[in-house]
Amino acid sequence: MTDKASNSATAYLESALGAPVSEPAKSVAQALAEKYPGAAIFLYGSGISVSSNENPTQILFDFYVIVPDYDQAIANPLEMLAARLLAPNVYYFETQTPYGRLRSKYALLSIEAFRRLAGPETFHSYFWARFAQPSRLVTCPADGESELFRIVCGAIETFLVRSQGLAENPQDWREVWLKGMNASYRAELRAENSDRAAKLIASYGDWPQRTAAFALRADADGKNYGTIIAWKARAVFGAVLSVARLLKATTTFQGGIDYIAWKIKRHSGVDIAVKPWERKHPFIAAPIVAIRYYRLRADASKAVET
Repeated sequence: MTDKASNSATAYLESALGAPVSEPAKSVAQALAEKYPGAAIFLYGSGISVSSNENPTQILFDFYVIVPDYDQAIANPLEMLAARLLAPNVYYFETQTPYGRLRSKYALLSIEAFRRLAGPETFHSYFWARFAQPSRLVTCPADGESELFRIVCGAIETFLVRSQGLAENPQDWREVWLKGMNASYRAELRAENSDRAAKLIASYGDWPQRTAAFALRADADGKNYGTIIAWKARAVFGAVLSVARLLKATTTFQGGIDYIAWKIKRHSGVDIAVKPWERKHPFIAAPIVAIRYYRLRADASKAVET
């Protein structure tokens, strides 16, 4: 990227990431910032677009909390080890606000882990595909903004460059985004309808086109086997990672299995029907629930084909 393009990208990201969020979302972010001094708080997902006529007590806000280091942020030694071995740790958080008692879940990352996992040195797409999509930097130490912008810029470049080889026309920003997002869904335990990516891209405003303007490589080849194979490998690797993260989340996220079941059903219509014993013993049940999900998803795909 040229200096001029880099400056343009930085200016756009500063504007987009710094866009206002709803007051309820800001209240939760401020409570998280008090819980984790020195942290940067990103809001992402549907919570970005909450309107003033929605009841915020019925929303589960999604955050990423980027802390200076794990040592000060995590008191439990086992949780700290889990964060280092398989980031991120995901937690449930409620707080009383002027808008009622608000709920959220947040993923916790150290700045060092964020820097490493959201960039090109990390093979799997879990982090760089997420941060290639719109988010809001709700609060951040003043001396940390520039590095966070650089990391997000790197995530965008990594995602789009690694998606160009999936597209017939690697300069078509819409096709690259669509192919990349669908590939990233397949690389995770994410149940999304076939038109989900297209709807999200349409909802992102000018973000996909503006980011593609500085991130797409002009000399990129079109659809190629190397890129296709890499994404297939991410899907295989991602299946293992997803089950491992699901297992880990049951120890930190209250109602984790029920939440995942709800989200899968909302996005795909697949009901994995969590059993009472699975709810009682989530750590043991997590791989069983994951296998059931994959089987039901395969059955649903076969039904569509026939």
